[in-house]
Amino acid sequence: MKVFQSGYNTLYIADSILREEKRHLKSLRGIPQERFISFLIQTAYRRLGIGFDDPENIDKFLGYCRLLKGKNGSFRVGILYAHGSGRWHYQDGIRKKSVQKWIDENDGIHDLLLLHSCNPENFKPRINKSLAVVPTDTIKLWTAHSMENLLVIPNKGAVPFNDEKITMFPRYDQLECLQQYVPSNISR
Repeated sequence: MKVFQSGYNTLYIADSILREEKRHLKSLRGIPQERFISFLIQTAYRRLGIGFDDPENIDKFLGYCRLLKGKNGSFRVGILYAHGSGRWHYQDGIRKKSVQKWIDENDGIHDLLLLHSCNPENFKPRINKSLAVVPTDTIKLWTAHSMENLLVIPNKGAVPFNDEKITMFPRYDQLECLQQYVPSNISR
């Protein structure tokens, strides 16, 4: 696992994904690492349905999250970027690691956790302090704008969202769509 800081974003990326993305993006060879990391962060936001068609939606979404957290100043975002599978584990090297354990280690350190890790069994992790974007299925590049994800608000519930709903901020009051959120029984 490699960790990169870019502005308010901290990217936690599995070594295998980093190699894979570098192979796929041969045209980006020779660009500074800072720009490459920024590209990966923007890709994570887009694939989670935040800013798929309009990068301004990222700012709208983060503004909404700031309001929910009651934060005016600095706002920290932690992004897990890894292949997810099975009982919601991710591959990092030869060992599988628990997404829930990663959340437990980063919950409260960041104001928002973006879980860019496929969740084919729709597990609902325990989150106590940070807001979190939880994918509800396999993350695919071309269907991100139609897939509904969950914005988990600790101790309140979860709000389903996709890119279309973000474009309607601030008119779209997501709290009207607040659902009960019961974490799955996920083994660490």
